[in-house]
Amino acid sequence: MKNTKIVNKLILWFLIIALLPLTKITCLNYYIASSSRKKEAENNLIAMADNKAKWLENYINERKNDATAITQIPNIINAVEKYQLVFEKFGVNSQAYQELDAEYKTFITNYLEIFGYSDIFLISQAGDAIFSVKRDQEFGSNFYTGTYKDYELAKVFDRAKTLMQVEMSNFGYHLDDKAPVSFIAAPIFNNNIIIGVLVLKLDNQEFNKVVNNYIGLGKTGETIIVSQINETIVFTSPIRHDPNAAFNRTIKVNQQKSHPLNQASQGMKGFGITFDYRGQETIAAWRYLPSLNSGLLVKMDTAEAFASLNTLRNIIIILIIITLILVIFAAIIVAKSISKPVIELTKIVKELAKGNFYQQAQVTSNDEIGQLAKSFNIMAENLEKSFETIKLRELELAAANEKLAVILAELQQKAQQLATQLIQSEKMSSLGQLVAGVAHEINNPVSFIYGNLAPAKEYIQDLLKVIRTYQQSYPHPVAEIQEITKDVELDFLVIDLPKLLTSIEMGAKRITEIVLSLRNFSRLDEAEIKAVNIHEGIDSTLMILANRLKANSERPEIAVIKVYGNLPLVDCYAGQLNQVFMNILLNAIDALEEAMTSKIFTREPKIFIRTELTKDNQVSISISDNGIGIPEHFKNKLFDPFFTTKPIGKGTGLGLSISYKVITERHQGKLECISSPNKGTEFLISFPLYQVSKSNLIC
Repeated sequence: MKNTKIVNKLILWFLIIALLPLTKITCLNYYIASSSRKKEAENNLIAMADNKAKWLENYINERKNDATAITQIPNIINAVEKYQLVFEKFGVNSQAYQELDAEYKTFITNYLEIFGYSDIFLISQAGDAIFSVKRDQEFGSNFYTGTYKDYELAKVFDRAKTLMQVEMSNFGYHLDDKAPVSFIAAPIFNNNIIIGVLVLKLDNQEFNKVVNNYIGLGKTGETIIVSQINETIVFTSPIRHDPNAAFNRTIKVNQQKSHPLNQASQGMKGFGITFDYRGQETIAAWRYLPSLNSGLLVKMDTAEAFASLNTLRNIIIILIIITLILVIFAAIIVAKSISKPVIELTKIVKELAKGNFYQQAQVTSNDEIGQLAKSFNIMAENLEKSFETIKLRELELAAANEKLAVILAELQQKAQQLATQLIQSEKMSSLGQLVAGVAHEINNPVSFIYGNLAPAKEYIQDLLKVIRTYQQSYPHPVAEIQEITKDVELDFLVIDLPKLLTSIEMGAKRITEIVLSLRNFSRLDEAEIKAVNIHEGIDSTLMILANRLKANSERPEIAVIKVYGNLPLVDCYAGQLNQVFMNILLNAIDALEEAMTSKIFTREPKIFIRTELTKDNQVSISISDNGIGIPEHFKNKLFDPFFTTKPIGKGTGLGLSISYKVITERHQGKLECISSPNKGTEFLISFPLYQVSKSNLIC
């Protein structure tokens, strides 16, 4: 073995580890089998949940159709009208009522046997229970004022009458019923006029058939139907592991919002592994039942669903343990064959680390370890030669570090600039959200005021008309009325009140226009490219800046001259483009205000806005002022971050920089500044009419 290469030694011993691929293959097979079994269980549960939900929905819809069909039978319509008349005149215990029963009760009772309902009610439009097949306690009472006004029967009657459509209540216990029942209410019409409501009492036997059907669910599976009552999820049917669960077992919504039963009752469907009411881990599928406003869940214990995987898992574990033992055994043997010469070489390396470059490793074999020792000896000889070279390289590295420090300082400065720009963008985004929120909150009360002004004016005109007529008819009223007329200055009030209302209307209209401009400017819903009206964005910005444009004690009003071209809808980032308009217009206003402080500026301050569509489908927007212009040595720095000529605290120097990036990078356009001394400044914006998204460019 002395002259045997270490590669051969490793091959010899690692043949023992050939069992490792077997372990990997076995694990892979287990994973495939496990995934297949889980997928099969998932598909089975989803299919059962879908089938049961579909069956229940069809069943409810059929029962609702039954109710609609019964209400359209002429005898039922006649019965409602006659029962209501006899009920109101004579009551349910009268001879007339018994005679009417003899005519209709048998006919109506037949529908209990035909459709399988527990009871049938006829309820008048006034809420009186004028007919019942079973004649239980609620018969003859009024569902608006009587004892049963808060019961589900009264509520479903009221919904059907109010909404004039078929309505159904959730299942629940009613009076002395031993099992949960539901009520289906349908309005009864005669010549398109509602004359009463038909209510069918339905038991939950068919629902229990679905719940108690355990085919495909093994020994642990079950079906659960729940409804949400206020903040509580209530089980509405008995279940396999808890026959008394109906209306006894509940779940608090606020405590378990992510619970599958809560999701199902909230209108969501899904599938997953969860813990049930027993604390057992289960695999479940849940669906929403819209006709009942309830949730359905089909589940099965994972221990039973995945039982076939336990044996396979145990076999895998045993194989892995055996493989690990073999690998450890092989590793020990290989380590002993390599470690001894390596230990000797390590001692020499330690001496070399202390600076003793004259140490030589003993070469005892011709394998890789021996070759390593020879190479080490050569390396030791070269280390001393390299030591001086390392010192030289250290000096070069120190110089490189100094250069790197300079570069890092520049990068830090750029990062600080980018961070400041990001903060500014976040501030603008937050401002947009604030503006949109304030506009929304203002709009609601203003709309209420504005909407009620017209009828208020009509009412006041009518009142004034009555007063004038009274004055004409009674020119000499009693002294008390004359005194009150004088105190309230009636003649002035008659003249001033319409003017007052007109002023209120103008103010409300002005607020409405400002709110519309604020909402248009914020454009929170247009963070992506969208075809918009550019002129609306400019007008909204001008509306927001209206206060800055007005005359004040220090200067006259700044006039805005708009020359709009015939622009189609333009593809752009509307919110960002509005920010560009805002930045440029603010700069123009600031420039004109600064110019008007100079004695040489005598012109009327004006801002010109021009738009046009060029022949090559470029949108051109020009915003200019007739101020004193920008000095020539400032032009090259206008779009640099943090460059500003404004006093400290008035400008950040980011407005034009951000605007330049919005136009050039976001809209693939150009932003240019044209300025001449004492002739004003013009900012020219141009970008393509149609934008190409980044995703399209990548493709």
